[in-house]
This record gives sequence, C-alpha cells and structure tokens, in this order.
Amino acid sequence: MARRKTPERTETDVLLSSRRRCCICYGLDRDVSMKSGQIAHLDRNNANSQPGNLAFMCLEHHDQYDSSTSQRKGFTIQEVKVFRDELISALGAALSQKVHFGFLELPPEDPKAGQYIRVGTGEDSAEIILTPLPDSAYGEVRYFVTGFAIWGPERQYGPNTGECEYMMALRSPEYAVYYGDNGHTMAFRFAEDIVIVEEENWLGIYGMNVTFAGTYKRVR
Repeated sequence: MARRKTPERTETDVLLSSRRRCCICYGLDRDVSMKSGQIAHLDRNNANSQPGNLAFMCLEHHDQYDSSTSQRKGFTIQEVKVFRDELISALGAALSQKVHFGFLELPPEDPKAGQYIRVGTGEDSAEIILTPLPDSAYGEVRYFVTGFAIWGPERQYGPNTGECEYMMALRSPEYAVYYGDNGHTMAFRFAEDIVIVEEENWLGIYGMNVTFAGTYKRVR
C-alpha cells in the first residue's frame, strides 16, 4: 500500500509547534537544539495524520521509535506524547513573541532577541537571528543563534556563503559567548540596538573567508 502523505497544513503546524526540536531529545535530556528529522506517526499508522498522532523527531530517535526488538523496551506512545507536550509547552514559554514570515516581534522584556544585519562591511553581508531558549539548569540565560553570511559576491565564480546554528549563554547583561570545537569562539557584545560579534579561530568553519565578525544593527 502506498504511503499516504500528511496534509501540508498539518505538517507545517507540527514543524512550527516543535520548531524542529526533537521531542524525545527534549524529554530525555532537555536538549533544545535544532535537529534534522522527520514527522513521526505515533501509532505507527501512516494513514492517521491527525495532529494528536504526530510529533517531530530527530532521525535517530525516529528510527528507534519505529523499530521494535526483543532486546529492549522501545518508547511507548504515551511516553512520547508527554515528551512532545512538554517540549511544546517549554517552547511556548521561551518563544513568547509571535513569529511572522520569519521575523520576531520583540517583547519589551527581551530586548536582545530579534534579527540583526551586519553593517559597514562593503559588499560582504551577514545577518543573525537571536531566539530565546529556556534557561539552563544553572540559571543561564540562553539564546539560539542562526545566521547566514556571504563573502566575495563580485567574485568571478560566485560568492562563498556560510551558515551558523549555535546555542550561547549570557555571561553578563552585555556579553554572551559560544564555545565551539578547535578553539572556535563567537562572542557577542550588546549596546542598545547594536551587537558587536567577535570570532576567533573561525577560518574554515563556514567557507573560505566567510566570517560573522562585525557590527550588527537590529532591524526587528
């Protein structure tokens, strides 16, 4: 029997409510990082695309959920529904501002969240979006950072581009930092509607000569 496709509107609702965070990752480890994943049918019936029967999972957990072995107890449908509802509730609290065509409407209580555009870098350009996340178990104020940068748009063979997806924590009201692999760091220094991004050991992280360092102006 051919697999029945989930209605596009229903699929969109699941992706938006989860923000592409895996409900099992969140339920087990409180992991709120964005994942590559799929929409799972919790009763394992692909013909049942009722919203209550769907949840977004990372690829690994989707495989585990759909597989059954005699060696271990798999995730139960009720267990995963609790994980899903906990995730949606946490995201609803953290992302209190509405999302409209990809831009954030900033509430006065979180002046750092929003979209920023790099200024004063000639033809090269970059933008970053800061999205609030639930505070960590240690009380850290955290943001999810997504960004897109271009270097050399006038090059004969086209520009180099790079993307970033990081989770960073505030170290003070004016300073936040992300620590990556191989000594790569990305620091944010806030001043009203301006943020200065400083990067160390970024060469090769995104693409040749692509960096997110610079001064950004908040536009949303």
